[in-house]
Amino acid sequence: MDRAVVDEWELLLRNVGEWRGWFDSMDSTLQRTKRQYSLLTLQPAPSGIPLHLTLLLWPEGEESSASHQPPAGEPVKRIVQSFMRLDPDMGVFGTGSFSRGTLYRSNWTKLYAEFGFLHGERRHRLVLLWDGAGQLDRIVLIREFLAGTSAVECPPLEADQLIGDWRCDLPSLGENMRFAAGDLDRWIFLPDGGAFLAPVQIDPHQPFNIEALWLSSSTRLERISRRYSEHGALTSLDHQLLTR
Repeated sequence: MDRAVVDEWELLLRNVGEWRGWFDSMDSTLQRTKRQYSLLTLQPAPSGIPLHLTLLLWPEGEESSASHQPPAGEPVKRIVQSFMRLDPDMGVFGTGSFSRGTLYRSNWTKLYAEFGFLHGERRHRLVLLWDGAGQLDRIVLIREFLAGTSAVECPPLEADQLIGDWRCDLPSLGENMRFAAGDLDRWIFLPDGGAFLAPVQIDPHQPFNIEALWLSSSTRLERISRRYSEHGALTSLDHQLLTR
């Protein structure tokens, strides 16, 4: 690995641990279609490479009797993977947050974008998926809590919480930001302090952006943006840590 990739790998390792939570699948109108409780374990080898991932998912209705604990029954799905390096479609930022997704949209590929926010004992992840016709088809919101901690869910995000001035702490050369009410009209607000801005229909030969926010506290906001050209190619992946 070159130095930049090693740095990103080390940042990714901030996500190591046992994460308990749930996956909520929603349609484009934010109606929940499925909930699956989850247990995701990220554990590196002693050398730090590879990184082992195990994801267990329980079926709808298998709720736990204890907060943020996986259900007692057998999981309906088990995913086991090991990673030797970062995939080309993945970027990791100074907070340990990350984003991955389609690098180039074409007529024979379906677009997807994942945003993974990390802060302390919490992870807030969002996956957006478009169908073959470029229509936003499915939204998956994932709330995760580090096992053995008392981490709690964030309140649903509302526009009023964002309005005003924010200082850009990461990257250090980033610009400060001011949100006005009119800037937030097209954003979709979510439970657990999240929001996203994305095209419902992707028009061929038009550039587009996909962005996500996570307000992990009243004074701490992260923003990740994926920008695509009129040819469907990812042109930039940007991250900001904003505070006030």
